[in-house]
Amino acid sequence: MYLSSATNRITVTWGNYGKSYSVALYLVRQLTSSELLQRLKTIGVKHPELCKALVKEKLRLDPDSEIATTGVRVSLICPLVKMRLSVPCRAETCAHLQCFDAVFYLQMNEKKPTWMCPVCDKPAPYDQLIIDGLLSKILSECEDADEIEYLVDGSWCPIRAEKERSCSPQCPILVLGTSDANGLLSSPNVNGSSGSMLGGSGGGGGTVGSIENGKPGADVVDLTLDSSSSSEEEEEEEDEEDEEEDGPRAKRRCPFQKGLVSAC
Repeated sequence: MYLSSATNRITVTWGNYGKSYSVALYLVRQLTSSELLQRLKTIGVKHPELCKALVKEKLRLDPDSEIATTGVRVSLICPLVKMRLSVPCRAETCAHLQCFDAVFYLQMNEKKPTWMCPVCDKPAPYDQLIIDGLLSKILSECEDADEIEYLVDGSWCPIRAEKERSCSPQCPILVLGTSDANGLLSSPNVNGSSGSMLGGSGGGGGTVGSIENGKPGADVVDLTLDSSSSSEEEEEEEDEEDEEEDGPRAKRRCPFQKGLVSAC
């Protein structure tokens, strides 16, 4: 029935079946979710000390049980919208300490009234809802954690997720440039002039360090110089001596292309 300028007529008919009947007529008004929330904040807040006593009762040692519970974790994230709680709420008939956000719970039931607890899936009507005063205090004091743990004495401690530390080794960067006649690699230094990156052509790998901003840099090992390079140089010297004695011969072909450095 809707109130309007038209007349609302009600007809009640019953038969004589040996039973008693009663008829009631109520004039009601639908409340919005914001109005229900304001009323819940006014008359539905449970004192923090009462909530603390409830925590102690939940964690009280049961002599008949072989398992002792030393703490219980409670998330500060609403199970409905996966956001941080603003108004922690639960039904007084629920056995759990986990709360959901009263703002979103009332808004969802305003559109589609089911009044079911999102934590335990049991009925949670409006007249049984309470606001957890202890968890409301915790939310204002603990802003850098998404989960807490209640202890047996009623106290609580935050549980912060340990951030993963990424440890990536920093290795020196080797810049390869064009090789000169002596087999040295040149690279621009800090002052803009070219400096030598790799050592000379000794037998075996050479090492040389670079200085930047007055601090010695990392040593660079020349892997292009090995025992084979020294033997090649000796062969070239013998060929040059033979050329001086017997005359010019065909030039030996360089095993590497010009401007490339062997990494073997």
